[in-house]
Amino acid sequence: MTIIATWNINSVRIRLELINKFITEVSPDIVLFQEIKCTNDDFPNFFSKLGYRAIINGQKGKYGTAILLKNKIEYDLVEIKSDIIKKESRTNFIYVKELDLNILNVYTPNGNPIENTEKFNFKISWLREIIKLSSNLIACNKNLLIAGDFNVLEETSDVKNFENWEKDALGHYAVRKIFREILSTGLINIVRLFNRPGSKFSFWDYQKACWERNDGLLIDHFLISPKYVGSVKSINFESSYRGLPKPSDHIPVWINLNI
Repeated sequence: MTIIATWNINSVRIRLELINKFITEVSPDIVLFQEIKCTNDDFPNFFSKLGYRAIINGQKGKYGTAILLKNKIEYDLVEIKSDIIKKESRTNFIYVKELDLNILNVYTPNGNPIENTEKFNFKISWLREIIKLSSNLIACNKNLLIAGDFNVLEETSDVKNFENWEKDALGHYAVRKIFREILSTGLINIVRLFNRPGSKFSFWDYQKACWERNDGLLIDHFLISPKYVGSVKSINFESSYRGLPKPSDHIPVWINLNI
């Protein structure tokens, strides 16, 4: 069994207690972090004593992604050639040899406010590059997992009051359409195998008592190519982490693969 987790940690340096708790309780083989909000040099070395190595794509003060892997796992870095994707620190891309699986960690641009056409168009362009990347790999019969904070509401039921999000960059029709185009390259959104739309959330804003009112959104996703769909045994939402002291506004989500 292989456990792969994703977590928009919203500043890794102030969530170390929560990270240690999660790793101790779940023992994931691979953890994909988004929004680490630090440079490579400032990423804290908490992971080595826990038996992990880190791949870091940091940026000072904002964005940034990282992958933790148990020391036994062999991997190769995969180059992303897109200038649009590489413009900001929003991805890590690796090939895990023993799983024969390409894993892309993503932190999609938020895109708000949509009145700022530069921000919104950048999100659209960025997602189009993900379509190209997925299409190329699937066409070559490569196994692919894309996971992380997509900043996309795929289904209208993935938030309680979708009418409040139709003109937001997370729920805008153009963004949801492109997300479906990513899926149409040959990927399956794992949550749909186990949970009906509206039954699971991964993000609760800090404002307006969203956590207390369970006014959440599902914007963190695992997309997997066909060969391994049958190997997915579960997807797990660690909702209790949102109610702990000093939480991220996202929770850890993890899948169990029988590979």
